[in-house]
Amino acid sequence: MKTETINQVMQGYIDSHELAGGALHVFSEAETIFRGKWGLSDIEATRSVEYDSIFRLMSMTKPIVAAAVMICAERGLIDIDDPVSHYLTEFADMQVNHDPKYANGPDLLKRIPLLLPFFNISKVKTKPASRDITVRDLLSHSSGMQQGTVSLLSLLKGLPQFGSLREEVSYFAAQPLDFDPGTGTGYSPLAGFDVLGYLIECVSGTRLEGFVRTEICDPLEMFDTGFFLSEERQKRLVKVYKRHAGSLKDVTGTKNDVAGAMHQKAISFEHGCGGMYSTLDDYSHFAQMLLCEGSYKGRRILQPETVRMMRSEAPLVHLEPEPGFVWGLGMKIRQDPEKGGSPATAGTYGWSGAFGTHFFISPIDRLGVVFMTNRADLEGSGSYISKRIEELVFEGD
Repeated sequence: MKTETINQVMQGYIDSHELAGGALHVFSEAETIFRGKWGLSDIEATRSVEYDSIFRLMSMTKPIVAAAVMICAERGLIDIDDPVSHYLTEFADMQVNHDPKYANGPDLLKRIPLLLPFFNISKVKTKPASRDITVRDLLSHSSGMQQGTVSLLSLLKGLPQFGSLREEVSYFAAQPLDFDPGTGTGYSPLAGFDVLGYLIECVSGTRLEGFVRTEICDPLEMFDTGFFLSEERQKRLVKVYKRHAGSLKDVTGTKNDVAGAMHQKAISFEHGCGGMYSTLDDYSHFAQMLLCEGSYKGRRILQPETVRMMRSEAPLVHLEPEPGFVWGLGMKIRQDPEKGGSPATAGTYGWSGAFGTHFFISPIDRLGVVFMTNRADLEGSGSYISKRIEELVFEGD
């Protein structure tokens, strides 16, 4: 990994208006290997990105919520192989899509425009699920919840405006699953981890924001991380941009910002799927805790065996969301990097956010990486910029 090359590549993204700004941290268990920042957090105000600039994590919230679930598991509040209905009764007797018209398949995206005008979820043929959804299913994106044709059509038709996390979870519990729990995979963008967030609230007796603050953020010195921003922190929130005709357009506060991504008019409750904000340094503390198998500055957040579970293949049957990749518990793992076209070493794990945030940890190399930016059309884990960062770290070009 060459510092000069990283700086050249990142500055190139700034100069070509592919990023307004960004920040990167590469570290080992004991020291920083590289730390850099580039560009602007606000183009109009010519305000530079700083190490305490605050970014929208989007789905990089999910690993934090997964860690919170595992804290509950360590305390005996949850067994990850229990049915979710053991804790949330509305998830008993789930129904599954059994309508040939809405079968899942590789041609899904081509069929969606043809199906959408006539879609009515109340008309979808269903059957009883073969078994209950477990906590493990939710953590490993194998629940069937919001992972196929019916859910995508329902999402495109428009979700209701929810007044609380409980209200949202009750809505998802009433929707048919896209496949029987544990038999398929993909990605549950909203439902799975919002259900997990509500589950944490129910078993702990504490609102999700408070639980994450007390059990994760405070001991990890993540003082600028949370679901809601104070007035002072709002001033450090970077603008979110979208690329159009070779330039960057400020879409902060529009439907392309957090609320729109959550299909809400305004954010009024915690979204475990993607509602948190953080800084480069804060999230690096979280990643370093995982790299050190649950410990940060001598403070034990998770047991080593729990972290090893999180970064191990989690579904009870082998399911690949993409070739060479498998799900852990809240993490995506490069199980066969060559098969997946990844430069990472085997076992590298982490996740990303829809606005370009990205982190990964290599247990083999004892290395952690956190990247922050906010561009609304970078497509999360598929971002070409995220892939380039992995090449720079692992290939050293």
